This record gives sequence, structure tokens and C-alpha cells, in this order.
Amino acid sequence: MITSKDNKLIKFCTQLKEKKFSRTNGLCFVETFKIINELKKKNLITQIFVIENKFDLVKNFNIQTYIISESVCKYLSDAKSSDGIFAIAKIHEKKFDKLDHCLILDNIQDPSNLGAIIRSACAFGYNTIFAINSVYPYSYKCIRSSMGYIFDVNFIETDYDNLLQIKQSYDLEFVCSDMNGVDIKTVSKLNKKFAVIIGNEGQGVSDKLTNISDIIISIPMNNNVESLNASVSAGIIMYLLK
Repeated sequence: MITSKDNKLIKFCTQLKEKKFSRTNGLCFVETFKIINELKKKNLITQIFVIENKFDLVKNFNIQTYIISESVCKYLSDAKSSDGIFAIAKIHEKKFDKLDHCLILDNIQDPSNLGAIIRSACAFGYNTIFAINSVYPYSYKCIRSSMGYIFDVNFIETDYDNLLQIKQSYDLEFVCSDMNGVDIKTVSKLNKKFAVIIGNEGQGVSDKLTNISDIIISIPMNNNVESLNASVSAGIIMYLLK
């Protein structure tokens, strides 16, 4: 049983919570049985850490498993109430093979918003997500908010210049969301390949992306409501354009 937070493996787990370390190693740290069980089906789990009384849940996984003490469990967990099961998971390679419906996230900073957007993207078939200057998607809050669906999308971190090249190379129609755009209900037809652009929670879409967009849309609202949460807006737009 691992009882010390100074154990090398435990230190490695905590380092994986850091964006730079996670990126460098192509790994991330996850918790909760529900998410770990789904990732096991995708062959993405490399090691499991579990408190003794939950070992039966993972004993047949055929994955290297370590028993940890309650104190180490509390040290590792970012949840308010942990179920005592953690794992190291592989971050899958990115592919440019599903660009018919995709999403562009411009400076999204709230991990819970990002997670919710990812979950909606999976639900509505937007399998590739390009992100510019946005929060790291493999943090605990984002993984939890996405319900683990971050591992089901092609999440590609990029920049404005590269995105313009992608637009031209793959003949993508850019659909920008903005309060001053045309009513989304009046949009009749889009190209086979298009990308919905969702902007920062406070500032919206940057001028760099607005200026290269093919169409700018808005969601009509009642009762003098000026704007919606970024993840709510993304969900509505993706559903209406899918």
C-alpha cells in the first residue's frame, strides 16, 4: 500500500495536473470510477490508484493497480467527495479526418464552460475542436464537466495564423457567433464543411476571427437578455446548425 504523498508515483500523478508536464508526457490524471471505466474501454488507462475498500471495482481490469491510503486519496483528489479511484490516462493523437462539422474556441477561460462545450460537441456530432488561447482541456474540472468526453473528440490547440491555413486548405466555412449577427433561424444553407466559432466569456470572438468569418450569426432572445453563457450559446448553435 502506498501511504506517503512523497512516493515517486504519487509525485508523478500530481505533476500530471500541471499543463506543461501533462502535454510533455502525453498523459493526464483522472478520477472517479465512471470516467475511468469508460477510458478503460478505450484502452487509454495505464495505471490505477485505488483505496482498499474499492479495489473490487477494478480488480478485473488487467491494468497495473496500486492500493493507496485514505490520506493519499485525499491528497490526490480535486473533488469535494472522492470515490477513491484514480488513474493515469493517455491523451490520444490528434487527426484531421473529421472536419465536416467542427468547432473553434477563441480564448475560452473557464474549464467548466469548456467541459460543457465539449460534451455538447460530442452530442451534436462536432468531432473536431480547434482551440486558441483556451484553458487546458485535461484538467480535473474540464474532464469532470465534459463527463470524460474530451477523450472522444479531436481537440487541437492552434493559433490564428494556422487556423487561417486550415480554413483555406480544407475549404471550411467559418460561422461566427456574435450578438450583432443575423438571426440564426434565417440561415438556410451552409457548406458541407463548416466551423462554428465561440468566443471568450466576456469579450466574445476576437476581430482576427470575425474578420475572416463567412457569416456572423446571433441567437434571438427575449426579455432584454443581452447574452448567454458561452457553453449554452455553443450548445444551441451547434444543435440548430447540425
